[in-house]
Amino acid sequence: NQEDPVFTDTFTGLAKILSAKEDVVEGGWEKVVTRIEQLMPSMEEKRKGAPSNKHIADTLTRMHNALFTYHDTSTKDAAKAWNHLKSGFAHKMAMLEPWNAPLEKKKVAMVKNIFKQGFWPDGVGLIEDKTPIFIIGFPRSGSTLLERVLDSHSQVVGTGEDSVFNGRLDQIRNQIVKASMTGSVDMIRSVVDHEAKEVLEETRVRWESIEKTKKKTSTTGFTTIDEKPQRFTDKMLTNYFNIGFIHMLFPNALILHVARNPMDVLFSSYKHEFPAGTLDYTSEFGPLSDLYLSYREIIEHWDAVLPGRVTHVRYEDMVNDMPGMAKAIIASTGLEWEEDVLDFHKKKHAVNTHSTTQVRKGVYKTAVEAWKRYEEPLQPLMKLVGDKVDWDLKTSLPSYTPPVTVDAK
Repeated sequence: NQEDPVFTDTFTGLAKILSAKEDVVEGGWEKVVTRIEQLMPSMEEKRKGAPSNKHIADTLTRMHNALFTYHDTSTKDAAKAWNHLKSGFAHKMAMLEPWNAPLEKKKVAMVKNIFKQGFWPDGVGLIEDKTPIFIIGFPRSGSTLLERVLDSHSQVVGTGEDSVFNGRLDQIRNQIVKASMTGSVDMIRSVVDHEAKEVLEETRVRWESIEKTKKKTSTTGFTTIDEKPQRFTDKMLTNYFNIGFIHMLFPNALILHVARNPMDVLFSSYKHEFPAGTLDYTSEFGPLSDLYLSYREIIEHWDAVLPGRVTHVRYEDMVNDMPGMAKAIIASTGLEWEEDVLDFHKKKHAVNTHSTTQVRKGVYKTAVEAWKRYEEPLQPLMKLVGDKVDWDLKTSLPSYTPPVTVDAK
């Protein structure tokens, strides 16, 4: 049945499987490509007759994306791959509301206007508490790799991409505003302490729930922890907008910002199929560049008003020097080093993300400078990003020293 959503949904999954190992699917790429090419003309005709039909548009997007993956990974025909990627996203973007660029700029301006030097009262927040480890960054920056390294330590637990802090942000913001209106620093201190403790308690409750689920549903493979861990990772990449509140509640908690080569992260975000939401707009150069430039502006703002508060972790350093980076990452948490951390890719975890499958392969370098195969069609995006196409940001983990490279003579 050409309109069976279950069948059309399989294109994306099959493409991912085939790109990893073609012989695990009977008939390999040839069977899948043949079937897509049989279906696509009739679906294109239906699209013309029903331009507002989201199911047809989504189906065509999946078909084109599968063919992009085929040419990107199998035939290595970059021109054909790009044409399919662009065609697929044209169908996708036609179903979305227009991008609201002014709103994105307003969000950035608001953060910068509120959180300035001198905003944070002295002695407010859980000053001694380093339990949460916040992971922020632009999508497709390597945050899952960082989280898995941390999560492989016996005293660190990952709680997934559904950030506890972010989930409580409205409550935190509203209570702090109310307390601020009283003009009492003691009231602000009391409210902030209460909200910080609520974040910690909800995080512990979630961890206990995850542990119970792991023990009930798995007999082997998953690592369970009988004692409460000392650190919890809280990963919500867009929490870079909320560092002002994070710093207020947890002034000494570790904030790790994962950064990656601008064009690599932009291309990876552009071609990735994210769940429905704001990240849908990464499939078009204009909105994608707006989101990226906002991110860069906000990170630079925190470095200016809270110097050294955010610890930068370069993805390329993790890829090129994982042993050195892993030791520096664990050292930054205040925990003792464990050799098992370097076997992070061999461990099973209950929390899955978009990048989990890639991380299970261990550290691989093929994603570094992957954008260069598509340098020509990416030129318009480079122009939109402007001078932010370069970023001389260094890993700022206190105990990390990059390996010395010797130029060949």
